[in-house]
Amino acid sequence: MKRLVCLILCTMLMFSMSGLAYNITTEIDSITIDDDVPIWENGDSWRYEIGKLNFQLNQTGQIMSLDLSLNDLLVSVVGITATSYQMSLSGNIGGIFDYDDGAGTTLGGILFITKISGDLKIRQADLAAEEANIVIRSIALLLNHPFMFPIPIPLPLTITINIIQETPRPLIDFPLYDGKEGILPETTLSTNLRVESIVLKILHSLLSDFPEEIYLEQNVTLPMLMYTAKEEQVTVLGKNYTAYNIEFFQGLLGSLYYAPSAGNYIKALAEINTNDIMLDIKGELKETTYK
Repeated sequence: MKRLVCLILCTMLMFSMSGLAYNITTEIDSITIDDDVPIWENGDSWRYEIGKLNFQLNQTGQIMSLDLSLNDLLVSVVGITATSYQMSLSGNIGGIFDYDDGAGTTLGGILFITKISGDLKIRQADLAAEEANIVIRSIALLLNHPFMFPIPIPLPLTITINIIQETPRPLIDFPLYDGKEGILPETTLSTNLRVESIVLKILHSLLSDFPEEIYLEQNVTLPMLMYTAKEEQVTVLGKNYTAYNIEFFQGLLGSLYYAPSAGNYIKALAEINTNDIMLDIKGELKETTYK
């Protein structure tokens, strides 16, 4: 279960760091396409709404599924060094989860009150994420659990995640131009994850073999990605942006949309379904202060 939780959180984190979008009305925003790396300034911010994040992982009989939304994800520049941007992030998470270990133990419930906060280190040269330090605080309500009494159990949790990308790899391969094709090389994330709860401490005092906390260190390999970049008109934020549709594996893994005039991603759509993994994610840029 620890391995599943770490993989899921890393997957969520990578998408939440990327930025997201889909929207509605049209207001023309005339833009000359600019394929250079954007220059961010202190105070620049992007607010995203991830309306759909469905994830299921099936590994050696164990199944973990999440049906989530991430509301008001605010990513801001709070500091600039000679080579990197210091970023803060914050937002709210809601949804449901289910877990089956394949041996008769099942857990399921609602993420009742859950907030995410943290900081990121982004390389100026190519917007590669170098480090991420994330804290998730939640009150989960267990509706399905192995205990004898048939009532929901509130479970306060603090989850701390630290990630270092050993060879930072951007998801945007600058410079961009219409029709560009390329490959992003494989890289490895060094991760550690800690889960703490007063409930875990109480259970540990009653059952000595029950963990007082959950701690895990693990390396996660991100595979090589083939991509194409196509210039398109994309409507978000009530504006018609000239943007690049960065499509991975000929669309099999979905697309990220980057708009030079927004200085960041404005949209992401992905749908993956294999024997082991199912991922369906949609979201939108709500607002930005970038100019």
